[in-house]
Amino acid sequence: MAKFELNIYGQDDEIIKTYETEHVRWGVFLNAIKLQETLKDKSASEQFKAINDFIKSIFSGLTDKELEQADSRDVMNTFRQLISSANGVESSKNG
Repeated sequence: MAKFELNIYGQDDEIIKTYETEHVRWGVFLNAIKLQETLKDKSASEQFKAINDFIKSIFSGLTDKELEQADSRDVMNTFRQLISSANGVESSKNG
């Protein structure tokens, strides 16, 4: 099982594709930190757009159309997992 994965579902809720990666590029990680700092100041639609773009940056080749077919919990869990990692870096500098 990959560290990060995202299933894309078909019309009958069958998994038609799975995106996965073991590695998150440093630039993506830096974007997670920036996103966390600015997300609360955005409207709900801007927040979802930013999260969409962020998730697509993790999984190479993921399209908007495919992302629309992903489970919302999976998308948000992946996002939170990376934000949590970013918080770990911030916490370690304070310790």
